[in-house]
Amino acid sequence: MKKMDKLAVFLIPIGVAVNFIGAQIAMLLKLPVYLDAIGTIVVGALCGGLPGAIVGVISNTINSITYPTYIWYGVISAIYGVLAAYLSKKKVFCTFWKAILASIIFATIGGILNSCITWILFGFDFATDTTALFALPLHTVVGLPKFAAEMIAAIFMDIADKFLSVLAVFFILKSMPNRFLVKLKLGENYIK
Repeated sequence: MKKMDKLAVFLIPIGVAVNFIGAQIAMLLKLPVYLDAIGTIVVGALCGGLPGAIVGVISNTINSITYPTYIWYGVISAIYGVLAAYLSKKKVFCTFWKAILASIIFATIGGILNSCITWILFGFDFATDTTALFALPLHTVVGLPKFAAEMIAAIFMDIADKFLSVLAVFFILKSMPNRFLVKLKLGENYIK
């Protein structure tokens, strides 16, 4: 494993701050999305999987101070950081439509893992978050089993969240100056 360069280490707290601000905006506006992965994806896309994963885990650890269950979802955030680096190497975030399609990949992975973790944490039942608002009708009205209803609701909620998050990432990466991008491990992918 290569050592992280100083600029990547510098960007980690900035990525954590972006995640925190995004989550706070979503909570204050009572949006049915989280917006807490933007910093993780940006740092992963620019600096590599390890720095991206570190941003995700630190962000979840900080959020667990207020919401203790968030600590368990840190693995998903770490996966987002690694996935962002992989997709960046494939230049997915360079094209608008590829970036939007990537949001579906993030949402599917996040939704599946989120529902599994939630299912275990909440005693094989629905959580008390926004996902439950969608999962309960899928179970009671449509007749889906509880776990299937939880997973479908989590994936569809994550699609909205990751669409907005990846859209923000796309525009952040497009707006960065070349003189900054040349200094980053994966920044060359975004030089205009």
